Amino acid sequence: MVVLAYVLVKMKPSTSKEIVASRLIRGVLMAHSVLGRYDAVLVIKADDVQSLNKIIYDVIEKHPNVVATETLLSLFYPPKEEPHNVERPPSVISYHCPSCRNLIEAGSTFCHFCGFKK
Repeated sequence: MVVLAYVLVKMKPSTSKEIVASRLIRGVLMAHSVLGRYDAVLVIKADDVQSLNKIIYDVIEKHPNVVATETLLSLFYPPKEEPHNVERPPSVISYHCPSCRNLIEAGSTFCHFCGFKK
């Protein structure tokens, strides 16, 4: 089961740009420096919880400037959707009457609104 997690990272001062380079780590979809209680947010996608643990504990938390992390697991990661076969309504080609500007069905030679003949 695919797991999606948001990892909030506290860093040593002025080092958050280093963890943003972790975008190169396999499984890290996004990494951004942020303002607030945390210094960076990483979005990680893993095949299972064990793979997620390996990325967080063996790679991110071992970074020398990481002080602490908090992981938020996404509960409802959307499954891959199958394409829907949408039926399109038949197209009706029409044009505007040059006299009254009402729509007239293509192929008609007479406007039923104003009586204009083509």
